[in-house]
Amino acid sequence: MPVSTQRHQFRYPGFLRLPQELLDEIISDLDHTDLVSLALVCRASSTLVIPRHTEYRVLRTRHLLPAMWAHLARRADLARNIREVHISERTNKTASDRVPKTLIDSVVDQKVVHVMEENRVRNICVALAHMRRLHTFTWSWEVKPPALPTIEARHENAILAVLSMKTSLRHLGLSGLFGSHAPGLTYDRDSVRYPLWNFSNLTSLCLRGDAWIKPANTIHLKKLLTQCPDLEYIEMPMEVSALADCQFPNLKRLNLFLQSGGLRSIDPSYVRFLNDHPTIEDLSWLPLGPVYISPRTLPSLRRLRTNIQVVGMLECQSIECIDIYQLDPATLVELRNLQGGSVRRVKLHAFGELDALHELAELFPDLTWLSMPSRYGHFSLDDWLNLLPRFKKLEVFRGQGLWAAVTLNMQRMHGVIMQLVQTCPNLRQLDHCGHNEARQDWNRISIIREGPGGENVRYEVDRPPARCVAFLFCTIHAC
Repeated sequence: MPVSTQRHQFRYPGFLRLPQELLDEIISDLDHTDLVSLALVCRASSTLVIPRHTEYRVLRTRHLLPAMWAHLARRADLARNIREVHISERTNKTASDRVPKTLIDSVVDQKVVHVMEENRVRNICVALAHMRRLHTFTWSWEVKPPALPTIEARHENAILAVLSMKTSLRHLGLSGLFGSHAPGLTYDRDSVRYPLWNFSNLTSLCLRGDAWIKPANTIHLKKLLTQCPDLEYIEMPMEVSALADCQFPNLKRLNLFLQSGGLRSIDPSYVRFLNDHPTIEDLSWLPLGPVYISPRTLPSLRRLRTNIQVVGMLECQSIECIDIYQLDPATLVELRNLQGGSVRRVKLHAFGELDALHELAELFPDLTWLSMPSRYGHFSLDDWLNLLPRFKKLEVFRGQGLWAAVTLNMQRMHGVIMQLVQTCPNLRQLDHCGHNEARQDWNRISIIREGPGGENVRYEVDRPPARCVAFLFCTIHAC
């Protein structure tokens, strides 16, 4: 037990007087939010939680960190509490690194022997084996020029083999040149020579890369998908023909994208797939050619990213968020099946005419989130100040139109914000003119209302929120 806890143990009856091993076992079941709450109770509980638990829930790294992996391989008592592991390329800064540091032994863990790649991979495998509560693993290796994620193919196999045996794992994401060495059906008729084919019971699966669209891997992928009948989230290339033949009774989120190229002949198979999965709530899909979809397809759909043709065919009474390719205000006004529904969030790809935007505000009075193109528009400041208050429930406005109207003048923008907080009583966020290159998005202006009735208003500039490393589902509700 930590020294400070032993010293003051007599002051804290009940829970905090339990043996260290039992306390660790109980606290290991808490998530990060609950850990913070427990740490704030008193000094003794803080000593128990920090850093033994706070640094060992989520692991996210863009670096090799041989000392960290040696530490986790050596300290099974700490590694067992890790729930999520996210590994990505060094240039991927869409999310901040999150690694344990406090308890790493500078003598034992930082030995030169751990730097050798063979030993580092061995330590990764041992550490992953310790993580008995691991439920999420993502590995992104989108480097330029494209390169394999490991020096040797057997290293990739070793890591995936350990993961395939973890019964707790539910979410898996691989993005990059994974599986490029996987033998085809001719040399692997039972789909056992590449560890990915042995995964089962996943609820989320993201696969991005050229290996998954190889015809030689079709049967292997079908085996993988068959072993995961409870999938709720799928993100993979449209060229994966095995997907269209599978059934997932609990599927809620589907992201289909074009990896390298395809023929229009794949569209009908995905139309049938959508018809067979009425449980889908989030869909991102751009068909390659004209398709026909029954209006009653996808009755549970809430968020949609597609083209005008598809959205025009569906009954959209339950849709809340739309991101339609090349959508402008006039076209949205003409989509009668969206009017009178539950649309709350809209992403426009063109500014269009001011009159069409005025009509849009009338037809969609419940809109809370509006995104305009990031490039500068042709509207004047008076146009914007007249337009935005027409959206009575607007909370978030994305785009650089306001900044263009004030010619990037900070002082003028301050006055605009103060005026908008009066005319748009629900407004809480705008885009800033500063672009965060690390997270590839615009900084945010967060409007904070304090006091009775929100009479005191201030605002602050924040960087854009972190995005998940491998699960890249592009629905506007995450913005």
